[in-house]
Parts: sequence; structure tokens; C-alpha cells
Amino acid sequence: MRTIAMLSLVAASFAATACQKTQYVDPKGNDLIVNPDRMNIQDWSMLADQVVQSMVTSGVLDRLPTKPAGLLLNPVINTTTQQFDTDGIVKKIRISLLNTGKVEVIMADDLFGGAEDRIAREAQRRKDRAAGVDTDASNKNVPDITITAKLLEDRARAGSMRQVAYVLQMSLTNTSTGRAVWEGEAQIVKQGEKASIGF
Repeated sequence: MRTIAMLSLVAASFAATACQKTQYVDPKGNDLIVNPDRMNIQDWSMLADQVVQSMVTSGVLDRLPTKPAGLLLNPVINTTTQQFDTDGIVKKIRISLLNTGKVEVIMADDLFGGAEDRIAREAQRRKDRAAGVDTDASNKNVPDITITAKLLEDRARAGSMRQVAYVLQMSLTNTSTGRAVWEGEAQIVKQGEKASIGF
């Protein structure tokens, strides 16, 4: 009798596990899991959208002498307590800026930390050699503008409630003058006692 009861419990547990529902959710919707202790993919998107929107509406990209401007992005400096790949934020910023049509991201330069697209770099070198051009002396891949960014966090607690603010600070530099031509800041603030759905 005891064996039958145990088998019934195992079967019920298996049935409950098998019935758990997995579904797709809108990556920009309110059904995503929100964790006050960690950055999530929606946090990256919100921060990137805010800084790019600020840059575009400022008109600074329209005032650049070169159109479209050649852009290189420095890695995001992460000063938060979390270790994660900041390329996720950088990529979202790049996509948004490229979609404006006002900038082009330089992929084939290896003077500033290594070409991101090594195949494109080698193809460019071969084309330059065939045309009799000194690739290293060419200015075609020297950036017109560069972006530096820093990610910060601020934490607070009141009783069991936790709050964390993530701040993305970004600067745009004109390489012809070496001066910052735009600076912006984006922030998101989350509160909660544990991981939850929505706000």
C-alpha cells in the first residue's frame, strides 16, 4: 500500500512538472521578470534607447562635418557590482545609431585595439594593395567621432524593500578637435523584495 502511495506521489509530481507552461513574451512588454538585484535585458534596452534618443534629438549628429560620420565605440566601463558582458548595451546603442543613417560603425580598423571584422580588414588591405594605396597611411578608417560610456549603480534599502538605480553616462567626442560635442545620461530605478513580474 505504501509503495502504491509513493508511486502516486511521483506520478502526480511528474504530471505537475510536465504541465508547466513555457511561453514567449514581448521583450518590450510588462510581462518580463524584473529582478531588483540584477540588470536584465530590458534594462539594457531602456538605457540604450534613452541615451540614443537624447543624442539624436540634440541635433549633434546633423552638425558633424562628415556625413555619415565614421564611429568607433569604446567598451562600456562597468562600475556596478555585477559582472556581465557590456557588449549587449554597446550593440543596442550601435544598432540605434546605425538606423539613423547619420553614422557608420568602423569595423575594419586594427589601430585602436583590433579590427572587429578581420575579414573586412583583410579584404580592404588587398583592395588597397591592388590600387597602390598604403593602407596604414589611409584615413578612411580613422573615426570622425568616438563614444565613451560608463555604467554606474546606486543601491538603497528600507526594511525588506530594496532599490537599485542604474545610470549610463555617455560622451561623444569629435576626433578632429578632441572635444566632447555631446554628453548624456540615462537611468532606470527598480524596487522590489524579490524577482517579480512587471512593476
